[in-house]
Amino acid sequence: MKSWKKPTNEMIDKTLKLIKKGTGSRYFFFRLKNPLWIQPLVERGYFQSPPSKIKYFDDYSDDVYVQYPSWPELQYLKNMSRDVPDEVINVVLDLPPVDNPSVYSEILEMALQLHGEQSVKLKPKILESTDINDRLLARKYADLLAHWVAENQTVAALELTKVLVEFVPDPQSETKQKRRRKDPTPATLWETSLEPSPRIGYSEYRAIMSKGVRPLAEEEPYQVACFLIDATADMIRLRTHQEDSDTGEDLSEAWCKRLRESDRYYKDSKTTLVHTLTFACERVYEKSPDSIVVLDEILRDQQWNIFRRLRQHLYAQYPNEQTKPWIRELILKHKEYHLWEHRYEFQRLIQNACEHFGETLLTEAERAQIFDAIRSGPSKANYQWWIVEGLGEEFTEERFQQRQQNFHRKQFKPFEPLLFGKYATDFQELEDKATVPISDEDYPPTKTRSGYVSTRSPRSPEDLTAFTDEKLLSYLNEWEGNEFLSKNNLFVEINIEGLAGAFQTVFKETIIPDANRLWFWLENRERIERPIYVRMMIHAMQAEVEEKNFDKLNEWLAFSEWVLSHPDQEHERNDRLGRQGDESRENPDWHNSRRAVGNFIEACLQEDINAPISARGQLAKLLEMLCTQFDSRLDNGKRTFSDQSNLLNDGFNNTRSRVLRTLVGFAFWLRQHDSESEVTELMMIVEKRFALQTKYPVTLPEYAIFGMLYPGIFNLNKEWAIEHKSDFFPQDKLPKWLAAFSTFICSNDPHKLTFETFLNDFNFALQHIAECKEQDHTEEEWIDTLGQHLFQYYLWGLYPLRESVENNDRYSLLERYYRATEDYPEHWANLFYYVGDFLWQTEQINKVIKDKILVFFDWRFEVKEPTELQQFTFWLQAKCLDAKWRLEAYSKILEVCELDAGEIAMQMETLCELLPNHTVKVLECFARLTDRSGDNNIYIQTEKAKTILKVGLESSDENVRQNAEYARENLLREGRFDLLDLDD
Repeated sequence: MKSWKKPTNEMIDKTLKLIKKGTGSRYFFFRLKNPLWIQPLVERGYFQSPPSKIKYFDDYSDDVYVQYPSWPELQYLKNMSRDVPDEVINVVLDLPPVDNPSVYSEILEMALQLHGEQSVKLKPKILESTDINDRLLARKYADLLAHWVAENQTVAALELTKVLVEFVPDPQSETKQKRRRKDPTPATLWETSLEPSPRIGYSEYRAIMSKGVRPLAEEEPYQVACFLIDATADMIRLRTHQEDSDTGEDLSEAWCKRLRESDRYYKDSKTTLVHTLTFACERVYEKSPDSIVVLDEILRDQQWNIFRRLRQHLYAQYPNEQTKPWIRELILKHKEYHLWEHRYEFQRLIQNACEHFGETLLTEAERAQIFDAIRSGPSKANYQWWIVEGLGEEFTEERFQQRQQNFHRKQFKPFEPLLFGKYATDFQELEDKATVPISDEDYPPTKTRSGYVSTRSPRSPEDLTAFTDEKLLSYLNEWEGNEFLSKNNLFVEINIEGLAGAFQTVFKETIIPDANRLWFWLENRERIERPIYVRMMIHAMQAEVEEKNFDKLNEWLAFSEWVLSHPDQEHERNDRLGRQGDESRENPDWHNSRRAVGNFIEACLQEDINAPISARGQLAKLLEMLCTQFDSRLDNGKRTFSDQSNLLNDGFNNTRSRVLRTLVGFAFWLRQHDSESEVTELMMIVEKRFALQTKYPVTLPEYAIFGMLYPGIFNLNKEWAIEHKSDFFPQDKLPKWLAAFSTFICSNDPHKLTFETFLNDFNFALQHIAECKEQDHTEEEWIDTLGQHLFQYYLWGLYPLRESVENNDRYSLLERYYRATEDYPEHWANLFYYVGDFLWQTEQINKVIKDKILVFFDWRFEVKEPTELQQFTFWLQAKCLDAKWRLEAYSKILEVCELDAGEIAMQMETLCELLPNHTVKVLECFARLTDRSGDNNIYIQTEKAKTILKVGLESSDENVRQNAEYARENLLREGRFDLLDLDD
């Protein structure tokens, strides 16, 4: 049992008076380790007034800001909670409510470090905290739930979880309701969807579910399932408009397509809630069999569709004699076999049940009734209405028969083990005709590509395959629909994008293998009125190449040349249906198709694909066209990124600039086939691009790409690259030179071979630093990187560190760099940090290099720039340097430089490591460190300080003891009373 000294009233009053204000209070309460102070502090009212949040007005920005002040007194209670938990808990429970989340954060921390029943005694204050919407608190709830479950405090965990999983109403619900009544169009119905949300953020909600609720469900599955059912029902009620609440339709197939998925598929809090509910119900089936019947009754009592889906899911997962009657009930009572395709969970239920129970599931008469219903569908009248009224197209028996066959096949598939007689024969015939097997994912709801709205084609790939080529071409040109599937399903949009995707599938799988059909499309390419379909053809061609099918490569390249014959021009006005881009046939935009050609060429040149060298001439021609033709975005100055300094990303996201990289890749592809190839196409196309300056000036993103690629071009043909370097880096056009040079510096490591080539550019950069900093199209990171490159060249001995009068022909780029940046000490600091980081990561270092670095340090120390010398931490940790030298350098820096408070922890760790073998120097440094501790309100870790002080005070060396006593006095003067007892 640990014993503490009881403080006298005189000591208490004197100490409290000393630390009442300023940082001393913080240090005192954070380091006080004696629980016998609790009662005296209670008697003096120290725990009566936790700080509230503070709002203040910023006169400069006219904004209102909020601060959440910490409460050192509560930190002391938290420190004492392990030693005297009951006493601390009583004090905390008596605290008045407050709106400051930092106070409750400490209480949560306290609950996390207490065990079992003591931890849950703090539950009233923790529940009180849930009224405060704060992400810091929310993150800790997940940890606390996990802690309580681990400590077998499931009752308290359940009570807290019920509060945390609840959703609150959409704050705009009334406004949306009024707008919905005023304009009940599909677009407005979509825009006015209600969006309730949890009281905490999504990531925190997900953490609570995964770290807290799921482990709780392992222990108490039935109870967790029950309150998650309530939470889900309330959430759906809050997101459903009143006039829709009686239908039971919750649109859950749009926002939760699958009831059971791994974490990586979670989309939002609604989905997270349902997935966790599903998990809890599964645990009931696996761990609490006595609760299955009552759980099923609760699910049946719910009005929303999601719970019917959940029942189907559970029955599919657990087919047994208990669930068999429920499964039969769902299958036999289903009345829509002839109307709609099975939904995902229902077909899984049928499939698993048929496989598990076999013919005992349904009698032959029951099966025949279901199978006859399937064969009677789908409704020809409904299909005809959909074709004529919905899509505005011609109805034909041929199209209906294709639809009917697809419908029958998908409806029969889950029943396959139970099919018999003519039904089995019919299904087998349908299977024999099919080219693609049916999977679970083919049943609605299918997964969307993005967001909630699924893009769908008006015709399936199977439907399109049945069209003649002439009819398919006419259909693609004429179909203009762009609508939702129905007024009740605003999440499936039938549009040209969906049709184009289906056409790509048909072109890849059906047309390309058929020589006659392929010939039709290549010959009739001029008749394709919407470029989006051309783009899909190129995507299909690229897929063929990626599968290393090169037999039609010549045709693909010829088709690509035809695509590039169309100018890249954007249309400012929409067509009559409001379309722009490559979906319009009145104002077709070929930009995306041209870009697809560039991607296709890039794929041909990939090392793992390696198209045949016979394509050299055609590929070179396409690259020349792309590199020298008009690019609407580049030449009209449109930026793809709002960050104006991100020229390289702009280069990668525009067609003409991106293909420059492909051009260099083409040259290396030639060398891959012939190591002696002169790659003349590369030089010819680049020269032609620069020759077109008057027609299409080389843009900044292109110069950025050229700067990145220059070392590769240099490697391919050194003489040519040097001869044309001024084209790539035009010093007479500063913005363009800077775009190229800054990217060259930041994208490539320094290299001895290119040093002389760029010597003039290095000097040019140093002469124009100020002007370059005024340019808004590059980040200043390149200036720091330039310093790093120049330092590396210094280490390689390509020039001396300093310039001298005696040797005026010996220049120093590094010294010139410091002169050029003397008004910007942050660049000095970054280079000093870079050198220290290099040393820290180096285990052994060449003596010549080390000597150069030590001379560099002496030179920089002479300047005594605090911003620079503050970055010494990695130098101090660099084990490749002599420890004595590091400590002496650190001591000198402490004499002249204010400290960076954020670096002290690492510096203290190094001092403790060096303490046994370098006690004298460590104590000297520590004394100087504490001498400056008040300048920046830095904090020195208690344990590290005690380690050093104890060694120093026990030393036989008088100087060491004096430094230790001096350091201790400095720290006590700053309120570090935790250092009074070094043995504590």
